[in-house]
Parts: sequence; C-alpha cells; structure tokens
Amino acid sequence: RAQERALNINEVRGSTFTLTNFGAIAGISGTPVINYPEVGILGLGRIMQVPMVKNGAIEIGTILPLSLSVDHRLIDGGDAVRFLKDIMTWLSDPVSLLLL
Repeated sequence: RAQERALNINEVRGSTFTLTNFGAIAGISGTPVINYPEVGILGLGRIMQVPMVKNGAIEIGTILPLSLSVDHRLIDGGDAVRFLKDIMTWLSDPVSLLLL
C-alpha cells in the first residue's frame, strides 16, 4: 500500500522517530518536518563526490548530507547535535558499530 501511495493516516501514526531519504529523488539537502507526536526526524540527502581538503591536499571525497529536526520541547538542541555527530562518526567508520 505504501508503494501505491495508498496508506491512510492511521497506518502511519504512532512513530517516535523517522528517517526520510530525499536523496533518493536527487535531493541534495532539505529540512525535514516533524509529524506530531514524533520526537525527531533525520533526513538523508544524496551521496555525492566533491572536492575536499585532506591532510592539506585537495582530493575527491564522498559526502552524505544529513539534517536533523527535533521537538525542542522534549530534546535539548545540544543533545540533538551530539546525536547527529555520533551518527556521522558511525557512518564514517562503520566497523565502529560492531564495537557498540
């Protein structure tokens, strides 16, 4: 039903955190909007190769733009940023996830 875009509102309610992938439709970045009663939503952009500086030299690197929206009535902004930083660390070194 989801693939046919035929879900009704009762079939998508009750979540607390959502992942959205606007990169799948060539979106580079975006601002995900929280759907009450969710606490947060993490948006994933399009994976791209871009020039970046590594060890003082310009090289081609791969990036994945991330954006996080949270309900500040429940989540402190500092905690949200630390959470996003942890996600970035795990994605940059997936082997570290085995050590959790």
